[in-house]
Amino acid sequence: MRVELPQTTSRHKVARSTCLLLCGIVLLPLTFSNTLWQEVWSGVRSRAWDGTGHSSVARLYSQSAFPDTFGWTHSHFAGMPLPNFYPPFFYWLVALLEHTRLFSFETALKLVVVIPVLLTPAALWLLGYALAGRSRLTATVTALTGIALLADARFSAAFPAGLDYFSTFQIGLYSQPLGFVLLIAWFITYLRAHENRWRFMLAAVLLALTVLANFFNAVTAALFIAAILTQDGLRLGIALRNGDYRVLLHTLAAHLFVPIAALCLTLFWLIPMVTSYDFFVTKPSILRAAEMVTPAMWWLYAVALIGSLAWLRRPTPAAWTYLATCLVLALLVVFAATIAPDWFPLQSARFLATLNFLLVVPVGYALAGAVRGLAALLGETTRDGTLTLGRARFTTGTVIVLLLLTLTGSPGTRWAYAFYPKGEIADVDAVLRFARNHAQGSYLVEVVNPWNTRVAFDARAMNSYLGAQGNQVLTGVFHEASPTSLFTLPLTNAFSQYPDSFGVSSVISDDLDFAAQPLTDHLERARMMNARYFVIHTPQMKERLAKESEIAERHDFGEWSVFEIRGASPPHARALQYKPALVISDFTLKLRRRNEPNFIRWVEEQFAAGWFDVALARSPESNLDRLTDIESFGALVVDTYIYTDEDRAIQVLRDFSNTGTVILLQSENHLFRRISGARDEFKHLEIVGRESMSSGDKVDGLRPSFHYDGTPLRRQWQQIQGILSRSKTPVGANATVTSSFEQNAIRLDYDATTSTGKVPVLVATTYHPNWRRADEGAVYAATPFYMLTFIDKHAELKFERRWFDRAAVWTSAATLGGLCLFVGWGMRRRT
Repeated sequence: MRVELPQTTSRHKVARSTCLLLCGIVLLPLTFSNTLWQEVWSGVRSRAWDGTGHSSVARLYSQSAFPDTFGWTHSHFAGMPLPNFYPPFFYWLVALLEHTRLFSFETALKLVVVIPVLLTPAALWLLGYALAGRSRLTATVTALTGIALLADARFSAAFPAGLDYFSTFQIGLYSQPLGFVLLIAWFITYLRAHENRWRFMLAAVLLALTVLANFFNAVTAALFIAAILTQDGLRLGIALRNGDYRVLLHTLAAHLFVPIAALCLTLFWLIPMVTSYDFFVTKPSILRAAEMVTPAMWWLYAVALIGSLAWLRRPTPAAWTYLATCLVLALLVVFAATIAPDWFPLQSARFLATLNFLLVVPVGYALAGAVRGLAALLGETTRDGTLTLGRARFTTGTVIVLLLLTLTGSPGTRWAYAFYPKGEIADVDAVLRFARNHAQGSYLVEVVNPWNTRVAFDARAMNSYLGAQGNQVLTGVFHEASPTSLFTLPLTNAFSQYPDSFGVSSVISDDLDFAAQPLTDHLERARMMNARYFVIHTPQMKERLAKESEIAERHDFGEWSVFEIRGASPPHARALQYKPALVISDFTLKLRRRNEPNFIRWVEEQFAAGWFDVALARSPESNLDRLTDIESFGALVVDTYIYTDEDRAIQVLRDFSNTGTVILLQSENHLFRRISGARDEFKHLEIVGRESMSSGDKVDGLRPSFHYDGTPLRRQWQQIQGILSRSKTPVGANATVTSSFEQNAIRLDYDATTSTGKVPVLVATTYHPNWRRADEGAVYAATPFYMLTFIDKHAELKFERRWFDRAAVWTSAATLGGLCLFVGWGMRRRT
């Protein structure tokens, strides 16, 4: 007599066995990466290369901005947005866990880093299971392949790219595993988003979280969406001709509105980021194939190709869209590695990491097919070709032996400085304790050669943890977040053994002549940048600094020494002695060329010359005929000739020349020719000639590589400097400016009884368009990239959302509410 088990019992058995299998897959990589995981579990604070920067930003965010995702910190680069340019979900999660008071900050950070890494093999299993028609064998092989990519150094790129253990724990690319797990969860849900309202809402929320977690996974999600919508459109077009199209139309609508809803959910972060993207310092990171692909990876790609072909012979519903997305992503990697645009920070290696982990699905198809073929050869399959674990004993044993041989032959992960072990950070903590009691002025931490691994990691950690505890540091990990990095990085390099200019395109960092200037000159610049303490490791730099008369004290802490500059630090807000000059020129912070004139280049020339008598301010208006409120400036420097009304532009310049100096850079423009032909009509007019020259090579090196002394643009600057020096206009006031700084607010006051009129005040905080005066007064970017404003008594600057930023917040909130109502209404109808 045959006994039939209830269907629910069968489902429970399948669910139980699946859970056990997933637990085994999650725990498997821990067994042969136990040294790394022991360091992770027992570590106290992050020590990873970029990880300490993530830790610092997360702590500052948790203390000052949570639960909002909009704010500012004065800790690094004379100020930077927090975390406006970076997807905020990682930091938000860390802060949320800390604010529950169930976890310390260090534990909260570790949990948000570790849990997605642990879940990655299980997520890959679920991905393979969903795409392979619920084949547990294919899903398991897919997950095992993913484990190899995670923990086997043979599959790690020479340039750490993310997702693998080394990239996550050693390099500190903390947010990429979180984004990747969310990407997989979203994709599995998105494929069936048309089935019910809950899936639709879940797909929209998961997609929004993917975008808010990691940029590279967000781009991958966009490729998946494009592929799926294309397939839906083609199927609907065929169905329209046959007359049966309602289901496909519903599917297309669901797949279309999920990304629209997700976009609306993310507008609260996307709009402030996109509208201020001009102030995000970027350049593409281009690598050769040999730096990204190891020999073992070529074998993986070959197996993936075989698996793709096998998959397409008997495709599942998502086969074409998935493989098409992988193909487009591969082309994007090639594009990013060869002809990436100057304005976009494409990092081909980071996209390649995502592609590698997506390819484990076709690899799983190929290897699962090989296992089935072996079982068939050994006669261990049923008549209908089914493969069961109990029947395929020899096949299972063979696979286990091969797996063990692979694991034992694996070199594991590379060496790692993932976290500081308890009690092993004496020198770093000693410097941090000193800084807690010496907070008047910024800290400059020497950059140490990365090959001196332990000390180099300590230097990065000190930079980050100084900022996290409330000190101000000239540099930090996130170079791209602040335009001031174009000046603080080369200045720090002047006091360092090893130059660091990763991620930025700075002429001064590229300038061999700037690097060769006397240390005394660099100390004067450092004083102007509010640096007071120099944290130095290398004996050579210690010896050089000890000889400088500007150094007042030296404090030794093991291998590190802190040198203190003589005298008080300059105030964070100070009245200028001479009227500033307004520069009308192009503006870019992206990848630039050596001979490109623009506002940043002129300020770089001023910085290299070490002459700051007349501050250079950037005109937010490029049209000459629309210039207003320029009477407070002492000079106009016109580099570009843009106008709508030529006569009006001439009138503006003529009127200004009655009280200030107009400096025109030679041009073939008709307006310039008219003015130079009528020079007698302009009271104070100076013309600077231009030499014919090409734009030159791109400025994208990591160390100085070119002599800029004697170049045409430097000679032009010397002429401009000479004119400004001869014609500089005293402010005519003995103003005493006082200031109070908060995180998102700055108040300026000066004694109005000692002067009349408006006084130019330079605020030593990085300019950003969201810094606005409460009375709507003008705020300018000025030398080196500080803020300049004019006050006649007092002014208050606030870092706040603009009207369209606030509208974006309300749009995101309304979309979330609408999704909840959409799901709730559907449940009400069913009841």
